[in-house]
Amino acid sequence: MTPPTIRRDGRSDAFFDAAGRGELVIKRCADCAAWHAPEASGCHLCGGAALEWTRASGDAVLITWAKVHPRGEGDALHIAFVELAEGPWLHAALDGVDDPSAGLALKAAFVRPDDGEPLLVFRTA
Repeated sequence: MTPPTIRRDGRSDAFFDAAGRGELVIKRCADCAAWHAPEASGCHLCGGAALEWTRASGDAVLITWAKVHPRGEGDALHIAFVELAEGPWLHAALDGVDDPSAGLALKAAFVRPDDGEPLLVFRTA
């Protein structure tokens, strides 16, 4: 399956700049240090609005997944929710994981399509 073309939108510049270096960044509250998913706009713990992009370990465990079959030709793709070691859940594709199971240890990686921004994937750790 051909991955979708991803384009940055101004709010995601820091994420894609880091992805271009092969680094996963997520948001962290400057007031209470709670970790948040990249799309967060405020801290759900303390109510703070100062979220800073911070490098994450990239370590994760698989929570759940679905196998998506393309229309027409192409390979099926596993899409998943993973829980990062820092706590937030992210959705991303699994890359090279043929037999997923809940709790599987994963590591963040990026694939670089010919067009668009780097695409976050998770591979077996």
